[in-house]
Amino acid sequence: MADEMSIRPARAEDTRAVKRMVRGAGLDPTLLRWENFLVAEKDGNVVGIGQVKPYRGARELGSLVVLKAYRRQGIGAAIIRALIERESGGLFLLCRDRLESYYARFGFRRVGLRDLRGAVRLKYACALLGRAAGVRVIAMRRR
Repeated sequence: MADEMSIRPARAEDTRAVKRMVRGAGLDPTLLRWENFLVAEKDGNVVGIGQVKPYRGARELGSLVVLKAYRRQGIGAAIIRALIERESGGLFLLCRDRLESYYARFGFRRVGLRDLRGAVRLKYACALLGRAAGVRVIAMRRR
């Protein structure tokens, strides 16, 4: 069926699409290793991406992007569920405060700086400094 969407592990040839989508969304461009990504594919095209970034002492759900023409179809949710399914421990994420209720649907709860671990804690501390620019970022944790 031409309309079917599938979620699969990224391959080396997806690297350009991953980097383009992350940069286009203005997301954190660090640790963009294709091996950490899952991609949503529809009609042979990568239409969504997401990864779990492995840090020492913490894992962060991040780089979640769905192309504009494919949003509001459940693709982002499918990627998140597939990423969570692959995890056995706790998972952190940093997001804009307006997305809190979206991620809460997947079991994420808001946490403070002292609840974070490793590089995720440092990233959040830097994000708190960015609030002066009007961007409100929160930290969340699952399990």
